[in-house]
Formats: sequence, structure tokens, C-alpha cells
Amino acid sequence: ARYQNELAGVDMELLAERFYYQALSVAPQIGMPFNQLGTLAGSKYYNVEATYCYLRCIQSEVSFEGAYGNLKRLYDKAAKMYHQLKKCETRKLSPSKKRGKDIKRLLVSFMYLQSLLQPKSR
Repeated sequence: ARYQNELAGVDMELLAERFYYQALSVAPQIGMPFNQLGTLAGSKYYNVEATYCYLRCIQSEVSFEGAYGNLKRLYDKAAKMYHQLKKCETRKLSPSKKRGKDIKRLLVSFMYLQSLLQPKSR
């Protein structure tokens, strides 16, 4: 269903997500469905959701090697975004836009901190 969503443009994302959760209910020790859920999550919430899924995949009894690369890619993005955010000025924004920027800053900073705390073994 995920590939049908990507190739055919058919909105099958919810169905694919459901299938991956069903796979986890049948074989919770397998990490691959978490990797796929991370891919489905895309960049929602500044990659926090995908990072969670990739970390769950890695911590599974039977992890999926590709999750390490996916996680590294997200951490690299977070570092880049973090350094760009430090340069942004928010004092001149309206309260609603400032709130949105503050949320982004929080999530990106969290992701950057998470990347710093990860072991560099892979």
C-alpha cells in the first residue's frame, strides 16, 4: 500500500500504516515495520515522529540495518536546521507566528540534542 501511494498517487498511507501496525502485533520483535512507519511519517513534526520510529526499529530484537542510515540522515538535517535557526530573529514577529517559530525551535533543538546523545558507533 505504501508503494502504491508513492507510485500511483493513490492515498493509501493510512492503509499502509495499518498494515505495519498489524505486522507489529503479529511479530513485535521485528523492527522492519517501525522503519517503514518512519518512512511514512516523513518530516511530520520536524522529523520527531520518524526519529521515534527509527529508534524503535534499531532497539527491536531483530533490527533493520537501513534504519541507522535513515536516522543519521534525520540527525544531519536536524543539525543543519538547528544552526540555521540560531541565526533567525523572532522579535519582530506577531505573537502567533512567534509561537510557531518557538515550537519549531523546540522540536529542532530536541532533535539536535538527540543526535548529540547518540553513540557514534554506526
